[in-house]
Amino acid sequence: MEKMEHPGGASPLMSVAAELSKPETCAALPIPRRGSALRILALLAFGSATAALCLLTPSPNTAPLAGVIMDLPERIGAFTGKVIAATPGELAILPTDTQIVRREYTDPAGDRIMASIVLSGGEKRSIHRPEVCLPAQGWSMRGGKVERVALADGSDLDVMNLSLVRQVEVGPGDRRNLYAHYFYWFVGKNVTTPNHWRRVFLTSFDRITKNLNHRWAYVIVMSIVTEGFVPGGKNEPETVRMLKEFTGEIAPTFMRKETVSAAD
Repeated sequence: MEKMEHPGGASPLMSVAAELSKPETCAALPIPRRGSALRILALLAFGSATAALCLLTPSPNTAPLAGVIMDLPERIGAFTGKVIAATPGELAILPTDTQIVRREYTDPAGDRIMASIVLSGGEKRSIHRPEVCLPAQGWSMRGGKVERVALADGSDLDVMNLSLVRQVEVGPGDRRNLYAHYFYWFVGKNVTTPNHWRRVFLTSFDRITKNLNHRWAYVIVMSIVTEGFVPGGKNEPETVRMLKEFTGEIAPTFMRKETVSAAD
């Protein structure tokens, strides 16, 4: 199974420099009409009110605790996981205060599952939609849907299940489609969601209404479909079922108990 890089940062925005023309003298400026003057006064009043609101609004408090514990267990059921270090590409792209933990799990039957947590720091570039980076790694997305996972602690968790495909060469002139299923979800302070835009909404809404600055974590659990590649390999429904069972066991080990799913 190929190890996948998960660069968490989005491309930085390019600033555009505006070239200003030399200002004219006051005598060259046209005299504003009455309607124009009223509009200017209204804009000035609105700008002053906005500035006052910004000054009076307190800065959001950084969440004292993330919604996750940055530790993945060595064993989950029949699976044993070995630690996988962050790649040089990730370390080069991500902000230095980003935290990453990752393990690749295998069981006696030869099944493999990769689990990873990326926790943002002060900057927000660590967290992004995986739909942004997966195509750059050679994966094509066939679709995605929300799966409800029953957790071992009795609660439920909604995760996004992306169905992926890429071509691999298994022998000279023998290229086949390799399928995979990629579960992901975001964990904030006391809340989790599988939806990127819901995460963006909660970030803004909670900053305004609760003075809370979420420290989001991005969690991944994924596996390839081994049918046709190894004897007795799992097909797609079996792979999804395996991932749901695995996620149900591993999620409560690192997600804090007060974390609940946000309605999407």
